[in-house]
Amino acid sequence: MGFFDRLSRLLRSNLNDLVSKAEDPAKILDQSMVDMQEDLVKLRQAVAMAIASQKRLENEFEQSEFQVKNWYERAELALKKGEEGLAKEALSRRKSFKEGSIALDNQLKIQSKHIDKLKRSLITLESKIAEVKTKKDMLKARAQAAKAQSQLENVVGSITSNTAMAAFERMEDKVEALEASSQAAAELAGVDLESQFEAIE
Repeated sequence: MGFFDRLSRLLRSNLNDLVSKAEDPAKILDQSMVDMQEDLVKLRQAVAMAIASQKRLENEFEQSEFQVKNWYERAELALKKGEEGLAKEALSRRKSFKEGSIALDNQLKIQSKHIDKLKRSLITLESKIAEVKTKKDMLKARAQAAKAQSQLENVVGSITSNTAMAAFERMEDKVEALEASSQAAAELAGVDLESQFEAIE
């Protein structure tokens, strides 16, 4: 393994370790919610634009259908008046509008399916966000509880191994030793007093 590969792996592992240590679950959860809300806004905008586009297509389709009907009626009128050439011209116009109408109808069907898919995605995302909001609060509470527990365990661990605690225990032993010494001296003094009275008697 080359020097640069090892150096690269070392740098990546140290960076990953720093990122892992810097990650605060509460902040990450809050940022995730912000990101999801932004995605929701973008998806709503996409749905709104798709619906607006569909409305324009529907208007164009209605106009095209109106022109199909209009040119057909004109062709009939021209035939009644004996104007075959004019009737042919009207039918030719009708045909071009009919082709446009068919193309618009196909486009509308595709657009409608696209909008349905976007709406389903929007509903799914909204329900996921609602679910995540509930989980987020619960996870934040659990993270805070775990952090508090960890801090408490660190404090308890440091107390047992701390020199201040050891010094306290030594002083406790010393006080007990002084008390024992004092009791022994009192007992000896009592024996001395007894022996003095015995001598006098």
